Amino acid sequence: MKFISIFTEPENCELWSTCYPEHQINEEIKDIYSILMNEKWSDDKYLLEFILQNEECFNDNYWAGVGMLEIINNIKIEMSSFDEELYLADQNKQMNNSRSLDKIFLKLHQNIYSLNTFNETYRKARPNLRRSIIRLYGIELSDKTIIITGGTLKFKQKMVGENFDIELKNLKRVQAYLNKHGIIDRTGLID
Repeated sequence: MKFISIFTEPENCELWSTCYPEHQINEEIKDIYSILMNEKWSDDKYLLEFILQNEECFNDNYWAGVGMLEIINNIKIEMSSFDEELYLADQNKQMNNSRSLDKIFLKLHQNIYSLNTFNETYRKARPNLRRSIIRLYGIELSDKTIIITGGTLKFKQKMVGENFDIELKNLKRVQAYLNKHGIIDRTGLID
């Protein structure tokens, strides 16, 4: 497992992406952020198949009157908007309408009364748009650096089921790797 900086030089980068061994092809390392943004979520065929696999999610009133093509177009708009927002946040170019990374990547579970066993460093992020579908998941290190571990498309009110289980496994997998190698901050990612 490796980690790469997404938008800036490693020394200044607060946003990183996980490179899983299974995504390495012929010495070419692919990171999960690029796979999601440039391959999966950019591919109409992939999006259509994903929507069809999750068709039962569209039976509630939230999605009433919204067609598949509209959902695909919304995902493309979200991707562009979110990519730019993350870039600006990592560049620390705070403008009036720009969120910082700590405002974008929130705790995975914010209900302080729940008895969950989720790690306090687990984070989730979504575009700052109404009815956003894209979700990214990551881990926050001690110096506020975020490592993206995966992402999915959310069509349900609550993030439960197979798609969330996969993301939770990725969070745990990366956390175990970080713990095993003593990586607690950005310095450990650069070494």
